[in-house]
Amino acid sequence: MLYPRTVTTTDMPLSSPQIPSYSLLHTEWSKGWGGQEIRILAESRAFRERGVNVIIATQPDATLYNKALEAGFTIAPVRMHKGLNFGAVAKLVKIIRENKIDIVHSHSSVDHRLAGIAARLTGRPIVRSRHLSTPIKRSPLSKALYTKLADKVITSGEFIRDAMIEHNGMPPNHIVSIPAGTDIDQFSLKRDLPNVRGNFGINESDFVVGIVGVLRSWKGHADLIHAAIMARQRIPHLKLLIVGEGPQRPAIEKMIDETLSSDFIHLTGHQADPAAFMKAMDIVTLPSYANEATSQVLPQAMAMFRPVISSNIGGLPEVVIHEKTGLLVPPHSPEKLANAIVYLYENPSLRNELAAQGHLHILKRFTFKGMIDNTQHVYEELLVGRRNLY
Repeated sequence: MLYPRTVTTTDMPLSSPQIPSYSLLHTEWSKGWGGQEIRILAESRAFRERGVNVIIATQPDATLYNKALEAGFTIAPVRMHKGLNFGAVAKLVKIIRENKIDIVHSHSSVDHRLAGIAARLTGRPIVRSRHLSTPIKRSPLSKALYTKLADKVITSGEFIRDAMIEHNGMPPNHIVSIPAGTDIDQFSLKRDLPNVRGNFGINESDFVVGIVGVLRSWKGHADLIHAAIMARQRIPHLKLLIVGEGPQRPAIEKMIDETLSSDFIHLTGHQADPAAFMKAMDIVTLPSYANEATSQVLPQAMAMFRPVISSNIGGLPEVVIHEKTGLLVPPHSPEKLANAIVYLYENPSLRNELAAQGHLHILKRFTFKGMIDNTQHVYEELLVGRRNLY
């Protein structure tokens, strides 16, 4: 069932209540570095440019801590762990009061419990983001955490929002969908980008399939490697670019060695600016089998006029409309993924059509500016008439 949207980036930018300059506190307990943390930092930069005072509270040994510090943000180191961590709550209360925080935005289950209590104790409104499509437990406690301990919930796609309403019984007007947006200036073929193919010994005549993302098991790298091996039987000059770093690197390296695939599979490691690598790819893939919302990578690829193939899980079908903006395949289906790769290889006109339609699709629904505009609207609606309460 589909529920009426309250805010999404498909809409024109919404009018803003135009609250005077305010202070925003982001909280994040994760120590890793992936799409969620990248989005927090990107949003923080954007709101700082709009005159908002942004402070980030995270673990002192988190990657986000160092990245945000390098970007010039005020960082509040807070040790957080599962359960009722009263020391962390007390510290967050102190941060809110001393920095005159106007609104709190939490991003994971652990920091939300802590920040939610701190926000309630100080009378501040709190927004909770739900970045993953993993089902939420159907329990009174889970429902209370998203309704009683949050004034608004932002989901990274309609699929997540619909599931929270239908599966968890949460009120539709409490949840808004704001998918991750793409910076169309960064992910643009108009940029002067380096020749990645030459750096990896890839010829211009080679057909390059690629994936960009953290090397996690559920991203489907193993399925993609099997698919590439199968597809190469029909595309002898196929090359595979795996862009990213993460905990699955040893397993991926072992798999490449065992399948004797090192001559056509290249691991690039983490790339701060993956646009050049996407430009080098003829097809961008995302064969994830869990957790995906609408993805940041697929809209980025579409912004660069790249045809895409993804699995049909989570919120990915919101981005990849089958045979219109890309191709969808079932998860854990290397053979079907291989067939899709070969199909696009054999149909260059279809590749061009999917790339063109995908580009138009992200300009309408998945731009970074639209994401920030709609997030700002959520903040400022909550702030109207609240400041005089504390």
